[in-house]
This record gives sequence, structure tokens and C-alpha cells, in this order.
Amino acid sequence: MNKPTYYLWRNDFSSQQEFEEAKVLFLNLGFRVVVFLDGSSEKNIHDGLKSLIKNHI
Repeated sequence: MNKPTYYLWRNDFSSQQEFEEAKVLFLNLGFRVVVFLDGSSEKNIHDGLKSLIKNHI
């Protein structure tokens, strides 16, 4: 069975410790955690991933 994916944006947290605690929480809940270091969490993540893959090829 595949793990569900949870997306975290680093910009949404005020400190590194708060960010790490949230990341560990979701990992312990059984999620696969994907971390984005920049960008807006308001944008559609699927469009961003499609663009990334398209531009990489």
C-alpha cells in the first residue's frame, strides 16, 4: 500500500524547529513528506510539479 503524500512549505513556518516538528509529526503519522523551500503554498502544487517535470525533460 502506498503512503499518502503531505506537502510542506518551509516559508509557512516561523522557525526551523517549528518546521522540523511538523515534518516529524507527519512522518510519524505515516505520510511521505515532500518539502518545498520556496514558493507560495497558495498555488496549485500539481501544476508546479507538471511544469518541473516538463522543464526537466
